[in-house]
Amino acid sequence: MALVTLQLSSREESLKSLEKLPRLSPLMVRLVSLLASPDCSVGELVSVVEKDVLLSAQILRRANSAAFGRIQPIHSLRHAISLLGLGTMRRFALGSSIGNLFSRTQTARSFSMTRFNLHSVATGTLAELLAEELRMELRSTAFLAGLLHDIGKLLIAVHVPKGFEEVLGLAALSREPFLECERQVLGIDHAELSSLAIARWDLDEEVRIAVRNHHEPDSGTPVSLLGILQKADEYVNSIGMSVLPARGSLMEPPALNFPLAAYSAARVQEKFEAERKRFSKLLA
Repeated sequence: MALVTLQLSSREESLKSLEKLPRLSPLMVRLVSLLASPDCSVGELVSVVEKDVLLSAQILRRANSAAFGRIQPIHSLRHAISLLGLGTMRRFALGSSIGNLFSRTQTARSFSMTRFNLHSVATGTLAELLAEELRMELRSTAFLAGLLHDIGKLLIAVHVPKGFEEVLGLAALSREPFLECERQVLGIDHAELSSLAIARWDLDEEVRIAVRNHHEPDSGTPVSLLGILQKADEYVNSIGMSVLPARGSLMEPPALNFPLAAYSAARVQEKFEAERKRFSKLLA
C-alpha cells in the first residue's frame, strides 16, 4: 500500500511538470513548422532564425568555432548556414530551439543536456532519412517524432530531479529497462509524459501517438511512423548516443530493415554517419 501511495504521489508530481512546460511562442511555432520540413530554403531559414536573437548567436558562434577551422570570421546567418549546410543547420537549429526552452533551469545531477540534444537530433535525423528512403509522404513528422520522443525524460530531470536519480539507481541495481523503473518509482514513464507535452504544444497528433508508443511493439503496417521511430531510437542508443549515462558495453546496432520494404539500409546508414559527424560538432 505504501508503494502504491508513493507512486501516486510521484505521478502527481511528474504530471505537475506539464504545468511548468514552457509554451511555444508564435515565433517558435513557425520555427518548428519550418525547420521540421526538409524542403525549407536557406532564405526561409534565415528569415525566421534571425528573429531569435539567442539562436542566431548560437549559430554564428558554432560556425566560427575552432571545430570548423574558419580562418575568416563569419558575420551573417546566411553565410553560416550556407557553409555548414542547410540540412545540418536546420537540425541544429530545431534541436537548440527545444533545448533553449529549458536553458535557465537546473536538471538532475546525472542528466546532461548535451547528451539529450545529441540523442534527440540523431534520432530525428535517422528517422527522417528512413522516411525519405522508404518514400513516406510526411518526412517532417518523422524528424519531429525523433526530436521529441524523450522530452519526458527532460521534464523529469528538470522538475522531479530526485525521482530521476532514483530511477537511475534502480535501473543500475535491477538491470531492468529504464521505462519499467520509471513506472515503479514515478508511477508514470517518459513516453507518456512526452506525448502529453506534444499534446500541450498542439503538435501533430500522429507524432504524439508514435512518441507515446515508441517502447511498445509495433503491430501496425509494415512501414509506419512508429516503426521508424522505434528503429531509429534503438539504433542511436546502440551506438552510444543515449540520453542516459553509459551503462555497460555497447550493443550491436540493430538491422534497419522493414518487412516487405525494398530499400537500401546501407545507404541510410552511410547518410546518417555523414550527418552525425556534422551535427555532433555543432551540438557537442
